[in-house]
Amino acid sequence: MSRNPSPPVLAQNDNRRFAVTITRAVALSWLLALVATAAAVWGAPPASAHATIVSTTPGDGSHVDVSPEVLAFELSEPVTLVEGSAQLIDSTGDRHSVSTDRVEDGGRRIVFVVDGEIPDGAYLATARVISADTHVVSLSSRFTVGSVTQFGHVLDAGATTTGVEQYLRYPSKAAVYLGVVLSSGLIIAGRWVWPTALGGGRFRTVYRVGAAVLTVGLLGRFLVQVAQQSGGLVEASAAATVLGSQVGVAIAVAVVLNLACFAFPPGTNRTADALGYVQAASAVAAVTLGGHGGSTERWPLAFIGTATHVYAAALWLGGVCILALAIDGVAQLERWHRVAAGHVVLVSATGLTLAILQVRPIEALFRTSYGQVLIVKVVLVGLVVVAGYLTYRRYRHGTTDPAGDRGEVTRRSHIVTVEAGLAVAVLAATSVLSSLTPAKDSYTTNVHTELNFGTSEILDVEIDTVRRGPQTVTVRFPTPDTGFAAGAVLPDVDVELSSAQANVARMPIELTRTGPDDDGLTWISDGVIVPTAGKWKVTVRFEGAHGPKLASFDYDAL
Repeated sequence: MSRNPSPPVLAQNDNRRFAVTITRAVALSWLLALVATAAAVWGAPPASAHATIVSTTPGDGSHVDVSPEVLAFELSEPVTLVEGSAQLIDSTGDRHSVSTDRVEDGGRRIVFVVDGEIPDGAYLATARVISADTHVVSLSSRFTVGSVTQFGHVLDAGATTTGVEQYLRYPSKAAVYLGVVLSSGLIIAGRWVWPTALGGGRFRTVYRVGAAVLTVGLLGRFLVQVAQQSGGLVEASAAATVLGSQVGVAIAVAVVLNLACFAFPPGTNRTADALGYVQAASAVAAVTLGGHGGSTERWPLAFIGTATHVYAAALWLGGVCILALAIDGVAQLERWHRVAAGHVVLVSATGLTLAILQVRPIEALFRTSYGQVLIVKVVLVGLVVVAGYLTYRRYRHGTTDPAGDRGEVTRRSHIVTVEAGLAVAVLAATSVLSSLTPAKDSYTTNVHTELNFGTSEILDVEIDTVRRGPQTVTVRFPTPDTGFAAGAVLPDVDVELSSAQANVARMPIELTRTGPDDDGLTWISDGVIVPTAGKWKVTVRFEGAHGPKLASFDYDAL
């Protein structure tokens, strides 16, 4: 007579099948999160780089009496000039030739010489450079020459991405991220949680796919770097230059190790395992140097923080891929929850630390797009942590009840699905955050500009706050080299504000002069009130030794 299994055994088997099914569903959700992240990276605009303009010659928004012979940009960190990108454009869109361009002061100054004299008019000087963290930065400065003192309509540099860079930038970046997860993340997560899985055939197949995708992505990034260096084309000289840089060396080493690991994947023997760990380290280094971690600003903090962030994210998503593609069942699931939770915290901590470094002052957190997206990301991360904790509690509750019930398994499934959805939102917020100008660069509490009227007549104009309401306008005119002769007529300044948005055609500012002294002349406003937010125009009339002259600049009141 045949014997039927006892009901408890049937319940256990049934519950186990449900658990395996739910585990597969969870893994599929995480894979969808990974694909969504890649899609976000694919479509995101370029991240703002760290290199910023310190000053320009002529000054941005300034006026010069005669055609300048040299145009220059002083930058916050060393850069590489994109060949052929230096342009001088007038208000009609015509381009004026530049005879030479060069990089000085260790890469911190971009200089190009104007070919002959340019006629009176409004001009835009523009160039493209590659920052130390490999991002392309567009530089621009406006100025007027001769009888023209107004800029008129907004000038457009017309810079577009062309050639190899246009087609490879985003696909290669997506391939690099996916490849790091499927290769480096796979072996690191496997060593942490499922060391026996490293010898499986499925693991080696997935790993090889990841190594191949990463190799293609890195080669694509290399070609993008070369194209950026040579203005859209792939040239041997530009390739040699990129290979000599930190990111070029990192890419070359990572590609060689990827090819070796593709031929001898981890799990084959101990030597292959050791090679796989070295490959993982090289991949993390290449990704780090190819992003914000390659910046010279706050070195080595930016590199260490970014490398830790990349490592933790790769392990987190690599473990999900092992669950989905490389092993059967729910082996070591409790251990995986602990490891994943620790690395999610590490991802969050390093990511937020790196982001917060870009927020200065604290008011910028609430008054810039970068700060607002950062707040959203923090909230989402908190929700992911809560969902992960609830998932773990449900799992522990299910393991203490061998019989279990389908309702409990279903509830666990719903919580994990919510967790996966929140993770997708966190990754999407991260992608948006990386495409925005850092708050420290986009938020200012004051306005400071230099107006060059030519013949050494330069005014320093400062507005103490960009917030609407009471403001103080300060105008400084330094003592000329010859000093002020006794009894000489001193220069005079008039300032007025206007705003089409606020329907204010002309608002004169009363100024009080101090000096002359060792620092020159200073005019300070009294009782200026900007009534509304919006774009305001500041018009400065300067009457010096060479007659009256006008200049203006715009700023946004908050």
